[in-house]
Amino acid sequence: MEKPTEDEVKNILVEIIEDLIQDWELDLEEQISGSTLLVADLEFASVDIIQLCVAIEQHYNRKIGFQELLMQGGKYISDLSIDELATFLRNRL
Repeated sequence: MEKPTEDEVKNILVEIIEDLIQDWELDLEEQISGSTLLVADLEFASVDIIQLCVAIEQHYNRKIGFQELLMQGGKYISDLSIDELATFLRNRL
């Protein structure tokens, strides 16, 4: 199986995220894009980020190892953009 492009990964991520947040009644001023932040823009809590990671692993049917992305210097990162997530994910596939 050949490696997906960055855009393909980003499109899959946006689909998964839109599915997760469909019932949240967020008032998004813009479409979800690469610069969208999970916490600041989409109001993700830590449990939502875990659900997102599980959904991504289920989609690709493999473990991804998100702890390397989500923890830096022994601390959890405060926020993450779709682009950052897509880049990390593409490098892992």
